[in-house]
Amino acid sequence: MFKDQAVLKLLTLSSLLAFGLFSCKSSKKSETDTIETSTFVQLPGPEKWEKDWSTSNTVVIHILAEPDNLHPTNGNSQTRAEINLYTQMALLQSDLRTGEMRAGLCKSLPQVSADQLQLTFELRDSILWDNGSPLTAQDIVFTAKASKCPFTDNPAAKPYFDNVKEVIADPSNPLKFTVVMKKAYIQNVGIWSDYPILQSAYFDSAQVFSKFTFSQLDDPAFSSAGHTDLQQWATKFNSPEYGIDPKFMTGLGPYAIQSWESGQAITLVKKKNHWTRNSTNYWEASYPEKIVFRVNRDGASQKLEFKSQVYDGSSYLGTRTLFDLKEDSSFNRNYHSKFMDTYGFTYLALNMKPDGVKHLPLLTDAKVRRALAFATPVDDIIRVVNRGINKRVNSPVSQLKKAYAKDLEMIPYDTKKAGSLLDEAGWKDTDQDGVRDKIVNGKKLQLEIELAYMATQAEWKEMALMIAESMGKAGVKVNAVAYDFPNWLQKAQSHDFDMVMGASNSSSMPDDYGQLWSTAAWKGNGPNYTGFGDAGTDALIDSISFTLDETKRMEMEYRLQHRIANDQPFVFMYGLVRRCVVHKRFNHAEFYAERPGLMYNNLQVAAPGTTVGTAQ
Repeated sequence: MFKDQAVLKLLTLSSLLAFGLFSCKSSKKSETDTIETSTFVQLPGPEKWEKDWSTSNTVVIHILAEPDNLHPTNGNSQTRAEINLYTQMALLQSDLRTGEMRAGLCKSLPQVSADQLQLTFELRDSILWDNGSPLTAQDIVFTAKASKCPFTDNPAAKPYFDNVKEVIADPSNPLKFTVVMKKAYIQNVGIWSDYPILQSAYFDSAQVFSKFTFSQLDDPAFSSAGHTDLQQWATKFNSPEYGIDPKFMTGLGPYAIQSWESGQAITLVKKKNHWTRNSTNYWEASYPEKIVFRVNRDGASQKLEFKSQVYDGSSYLGTRTLFDLKEDSSFNRNYHSKFMDTYGFTYLALNMKPDGVKHLPLLTDAKVRRALAFATPVDDIIRVVNRGINKRVNSPVSQLKKAYAKDLEMIPYDTKKAGSLLDEAGWKDTDQDGVRDKIVNGKKLQLEIELAYMATQAEWKEMALMIAESMGKAGVKVNAVAYDFPNWLQKAQSHDFDMVMGASNSSSMPDDYGQLWSTAAWKGNGPNYTGFGDAGTDALIDSISFTLDETKRMEMEYRLQHRIANDQPFVFMYGLVRRCVVHKRFNHAEFYAERPGLMYNNLQVAAPGTTVGTAQ
């Protein structure tokens, strides 16, 4: 499921109509001289075949980092979610062309009862697992139970399945089932979008879950005591083998994991005679025989390898790297490339609730956090690092959305104002060493903080150093430290940080704020890294989630955005752009505003006489 290390934000059927989703419309020519719509760019096939172009039907993709794992349901990284699009299948899927939700494994979007509490699905005919057995409603029942199970290690998805009361298989039709929800909720349909369906016979061969009801799994007092079989199941299901070892990986997608060379590459191989082989859907195509995801974090090496046509595509290049490549005539001859606006943003997350031991109470005061916002040189970062292509943001809600609070202040870079706020908060440089200090709980503390950033792109380091220098002018000592993505994520989720720099991705759909901003998402080591929130904000978030009236919902969204601005848990920096690159040797190539930006299964080698798949 594609989301900010969580669940993609989608609506119930009635809300889909109420919010007026994207419709395709033509616009001016793009950078690649193509017809562009509001959500995607269609790229032309090659006008002529260059002699040095490869006719290989293996597509090699550049990525920055390995996924945390490739488990179908337990994991958080964006790379994991992207690769799972090719190896897994879901009841519903995100249509990257339109921004809407479409049927996936089911015949159509579900029938929704008038009270929004019952969703009736019917699966498509002749969908087969890798062992040849058919997909049935029992697999959906198992997927829901496994996702709800309190011992399943899926904290990002757990809150969404908490609202599932029951999944009832139709006794007269093995392909039909009804999902019963506890409350009307904007995500009642959307939780199934891009969420992999699990094979019951493979993951629960002993039929452990047949012994447990949904009510039992919902009971807060339910424990593993006396249920050793369930605990043993969870231990195995959560084990690394299902997420790392290709021998234990299975799914309904047209590709299988062939190999995982740690730190280097993950290779997907096309399944033979897969049930999608006659599909005309672009998201189910399987033209390449292999798709290889190769890790390369070094910008200089990335440029050399693209100039040498080592890669066929990427949406992970740094902004500067792509700018440099676009100045090279051979690169432009061989590749389509474009900066695509997205709904995501970059941020500095500030630890509002440190443990007081490893991380001292330095950022617990909103004035201090706001001072850091004034001391962050966002405009300079955009100009120097990103060459002016990004736009400043001041909210977790994209300015492209109607729900954005337009009256929010765009905090300027002002180290004098930052110093004034720090003075008011009692942080002053009493010993004249250039670093502010304060007596806290009887101890003298210096305002010295670590800024943790991801060691995936050179731009992260450059931004971190610029931030450290600027905050130093306000008397705040910042130590910028790079971490690989798994360690960065572990620090963020376990609240083992002072300040982390990261990025959050969203979509064209209205936001569910529970992931990033509920207190439960902090207590459960979810995406609320900072500790923002209280009973009042939780109640507001719940009201937003269960309010289907657009006008009323947006009024509450405005209030939440202002509360976030007042508490300053994040320093919002700039909106993200996606750096999309694909080789011109293919037909059917497209760039998307939504993640992942490109779909590689649909790339057909255009050279005459080349043998390709027959999926489309």
